[in-house]
Amino acid sequence: MPRNDWLLVMPILLSCAGPGAGSTAPRAAATGSVEDVLRDAPVVDLHLDTPQWLLDQRYDLGEPRRELGQVNLDSMRRGGVGAAFFVLWNPPDLPEADAHARALALAAAVRAQVARHPADLAMAGSVDELLAARASGKIAILLGMEGAEPLHGDLAELERMHALGVRYVGLTWNAHTAFADAGKPDAPRHGGLSPLGRAAIAEMNRLGIAVDVSHLSDASAAQAIAASRAPVLATHSCVRALSDHRRNLPDDLVRAIAASGGVVGVNLHSVFLDAGFAARAAAAEEAHAPERAALALEAADPVERRWAPYLAELRVAHALPRPPLAVLVDHVEHLVKVAGVDHVGLGSDFDGGIVPPDGIESHADLPELVAALLARGHTPEDVRKLLGGNVVRALREVERVSRALRSPAR
Repeated sequence: MPRNDWLLVMPILLSCAGPGAGSTAPRAAATGSVEDVLRDAPVVDLHLDTPQWLLDQRYDLGEPRRELGQVNLDSMRRGGVGAAFFVLWNPPDLPEADAHARALALAAAVRAQVARHPADLAMAGSVDELLAARASGKIAILLGMEGAEPLHGDLAELERMHALGVRYVGLTWNAHTAFADAGKPDAPRHGGLSPLGRAAIAEMNRLGIAVDVSHLSDASAAQAIAASRAPVLATHSCVRALSDHRRNLPDDLVRAIAASGGVVGVNLHSVFLDAGFAARAAAAEEAHAPERAALALEAADPVERRWAPYLAELRVAHALPRPPLAVLVDHVEHLVKVAGVDHVGLGSDFDGGIVPPDGIESHADLPELVAALLARGHTPEDVRKLLGGNVVRALREVERVSRALRSPAR
């Protein structure tokens, strides 16, 4: 997504069904080949920023991928994608008062694509609906929310967003909100969650909306995990032990997410995967700052004023030498070691200003990642978990907690 940081993130996830999936659970593969693993473990991408391309750039998923675009129907099909979370995100240059209308417009743009491609896409609001879409040969589309600005501090908006199809919410993006502190180097506003943030998590648990901690400060994330009665997600995060970036998770938070029954989605963005690339990208961003500023001044249209500098920065970033795919696999393996294989997934953030490692351009290249994981000695069963089986289990538990909290017997 267009961002002030210009270079950010990524998550992907899903595969075989967890307990309770019934007859839709995939059968065991006859062999451990890449093709078998992907056939039996449909990928669910937990974080796609494609809605802004649909709305602002009038992009259609049936078209070939545009320059710097990373998502379309063809690439999702080739990568075995079975479901994807399309994210509602508010640009930092947009007044917070306009955030609610922006979220509704983004959601409408997503639903318009589903209506335009009924043979390929289906909206889903539950794990059962997700698996039913897969069984019918369609890609399930769900919604996530990145940053709570569209809520305007009103907990009642959570129920409205749930009705719209939102199934996870991150209480911040890169700026503090009324709900929580973000993972920025700025002075904290609340010291973690605010009382409103704690109340929001309780309401999210009741509604069946998962808590996403990827953009929260360490204190906010720790408090959110402790407050939630349902599994917590970090939908697009890497590990700080391998690359010391503020957006990456320290091992203690990785363990806490696992203890909640949740999942950490590994981010595919090279800025988070590799400190050397992050340094090169920061230097390039600084060197080209005057160019971006000039493009913003030249643009008369507010949308073009946001996108022109963003796309210019992406061109520069994509021209830099990328880290090898092995670096991404290193992050996966560190998470498996710290959290356990049942609590790790993948996170893409495709179309969100990310530069993936060498060999990955879109979902169509996911077979390369599967091959690398198998070559490191991970079993086909475990790779299916990493591709999303873990997320299916976690989302089912979020749904179970919601039913329990809504039960009249309580």
